[in-house]
Amino acid sequence: MTGKLAIVLLSGNVEKLAAGAIIGAMAAQYGMDVKIFASMNALLAFRKEALEKKEFITEGVAGKVILEKSKESIVDMLKKAKETGKMKIYACSMIMDMMGLKKEDLVDIFDDVVGVATFLSEAEGYQILIF
Repeated sequence: MTGKLAIVLLSGNVEKLAAGAIIGAMAAQYGMDVKIFASMNALLAFRKEALEKKEFITEGVAGKVILEKSKESIVDMLKKAKETGKMKIYACSMIMDMMGLKKEDLVDIFDDVVGVATFLSEAEGYQILIF
């Protein structure tokens, strides 16, 4: 499978984060180039503190089941997908600045902290999905 997929994660909701991570991970494992941009509440969900305190937002039963029964965390899934060499993950610089965050405050999956213009340039010609 070939192709290019850009995923924009905006929601901190477990269901949407999981959907974006699953689609991105599968695409990378099947050989597609994948770029993920985490912004807004999605970026905040990747703070080390949020994961340690298990500050998860769910909309319903699916999110609760994902948290209870998933054998692999969203972060672990993304780490494994990055090992393919086909996935890059970026944190939104605007949200980082506004929230007073540093890259060290986030889990260790991010390749870089970039702005929207940089991400759009990186993702030129990619199919874009938004979660």
